[in-house]
Amino acid sequence: MSADPGVPSPSDAPREAVFRVVRGNPDPAELAALACVLTVLRARAESGAGEAAEPAAARANWDRAGHGYRGPLAWVG
Repeated sequence: MSADPGVPSPSDAPREAVFRVVRGNPDPAELAALACVLTVLRARAESGAGEAAEPAAARANWDRAGHGYRGPLAWVG
């Protein structure tokens, strides 16, 4: 049985902690979820998948203060 070239073997595991908990007391499920997220982010960074993504659409400015928009009930008061 041959090993998948993209999957590291247990002997390739780091000898020291990759991250540490600074505050709180996470349970094993929370630590596993964090490890999964960090693994996916690292894989994306190494493959360059995040570079090809389109930027998010700009948010409309009509509801921000100082842009001259007055709501429909602005005259009431």
